Amino acid sequence: MNGRLKLLLFALALVAASFAVYHATLWNSFVYDDAEQVLRNRWITDSGYLKEIFTSHTFGFSESSYQAISYRPLFLAFYMAEYAVFGLEPWGWHLVNIILHSANAVIAFLLIRRLIGADEEGASFAAFAGALVFTVLPAGSEVVSWVGCVPELLYTFLCLVSFYVYAGAGKGVVRVVVSVFFYFIAAFTKETAIIFPFFFYVYDSLREGWVPGLSRVKRYVPFAAAAVAYIGIKSALLGHIAAPVRIHTDLKAADFLASAPYLFVEYLRALVFPEGVYPLQPFAPIPFFGAEFILSALGIVALSAFCFYFRKRFGRLTLLAFAILVVPLLPALYAPAISRTPFAERYLYLPSVGLALLIALAFQRGLLYSAVWRKALIIALAVVSAFYSVWSYKKSLNWRDDRALWEASLKGGPGNHLALHSLGYIDFKEGRDIEAIEKLSQALKYNLEGIHPDPTMVLLTRKVLANAYQRGGLSDRAVIEYEEVLRYEPEDPVAGFNLGTIYEGMGRPGDAIELYEKALYFAKRPELLREIILRLGEGYARTGRATEARALYERGAEAFPGDPEFRQRARALPAR
Repeated sequence: MNGRLKLLLFALALVAASFAVYHATLWNSFVYDDAEQVLRNRWITDSGYLKEIFTSHTFGFSESSYQAISYRPLFLAFYMAEYAVFGLEPWGWHLVNIILHSANAVIAFLLIRRLIGADEEGASFAAFAGALVFTVLPAGSEVVSWVGCVPELLYTFLCLVSFYVYAGAGKGVVRVVVSVFFYFIAAFTKETAIIFPFFFYVYDSLREGWVPGLSRVKRYVPFAAAAVAYIGIKSALLGHIAAPVRIHTDLKAADFLASAPYLFVEYLRALVFPEGVYPLQPFAPIPFFGAEFILSALGIVALSAFCFYFRKRFGRLTLLAFAILVVPLLPALYAPAISRTPFAERYLYLPSVGLALLIALAFQRGLLYSAVWRKALIIALAVVSAFYSVWSYKKSLNWRDDRALWEASLKGGPGNHLALHSLGYIDFKEGRDIEAIEKLSQALKYNLEGIHPDPTMVLLTRKVLANAYQRGGLSDRAVIEYEEVLRYEPEDPVAGFNLGTIYEGMGRPGDAIELYEKALYFAKRPELLREIILRLGEGYARTGRATEARALYERGAEAFPGDPEFRQRARALPAR
């Protein structure tokens, strides 16, 4: 068969496999962070916001108080393009994810084929075997099934293209420029791309030695310049290279250090056997010298021994494969400090290319043996691919909508307060107050009774629980929760306003007015501000403070010139 035709058929087979496994995601909704990054993101709705996209941090569009942690303008520009084509139709966004995953599968196939030697016997089929496993691997289901993982898909594609160009024959100026270009723009989709030239160094060192000569150093200079340029742009716009963010403020560095080996081993296990891996699990620190820590340390020793054996058995490229498998995971081991759900399968997406290369190397060696061995390898590939495909398809259904996602998360443990909170919030939004109160109460209980309670989630749960109590007519319980919220967050205008309305109903107008006045000072949302002014003005009027009520209504008329309610109420007040 013609070589190019064979490559085309392999590529089409990978695309077909990607669509076969993930076609059901076309019926998925926007979930989790998509609500903010897509549905409430004004920046992606108009090209006029491109300036803001390229001069602010990733969540600069949000009204919430996000810290300026990341700078990923190209992925937001990509969202803008998706919005221009599909609007807010989820199927279109999910289609793009499948296409990007297919593209990554194809470029991984071409890269692996080039790395192991395109002219080597069985290279194309071995590369296809590795790329096929990459395509159907269950560890990739989160990335493909969730719209919010577009940065992972984009930066992986751009980095693999950069490597493919870099590994080509010769090192002409054009080839280096193209490779640097793809590497440079990859960093603007996700900052993890910065580490990628390390793999170029490993690849070169396996052929030319670990101590680079002057010619090799010159080869790396453009990549170093690109990295410095990205870091310089980010630090100039955001004011820092990396923000010191800590979610788990009650934990010490030793807690994170002890948990790192466990997280690392769990990632590697999930990569090949994801049974028992559930999305969005809260962080549970591992104690030093506990059973999990010791077993994880032994697992790392075993992996190192396996790496040494594999290198001896299957050649020098195994070091590159293990580097791609391990190095991108290292930043994720710090995730407990910056995330409530540090273990995320999306961090396995790029490392799975390393696994694909390992499989290709083993497959290529196996193809050199007898015909029986070749048949056995092909059967094994078919069985493993089918097994993984079914698994990935089922896991993709976890991302169908928010309820399905958090129900899958809850399967990871009944004490998952994040999942219970989210399911309770969904019930609350759907008007099922009894179910909402039950789940939210459990979420609060499990969080407070945990070894390391999450104070931010405690407040969020109390807020929703108080709303559910209030709407369900359980005012006494609502008061308890609102008072707890205001004890820790006295500037919360929503909690203050809601508690004020309850106090009014209880015949405590003075307490209600005091809360309304404080809420008025902190309120920013126009709809809330309007309600506070009307309630507070009514409270002033009822307690004989007509002058203050009139001034407040005049303020409301100025703030909302098209709303006649304020002037009508002012006219109804007693004459001065």
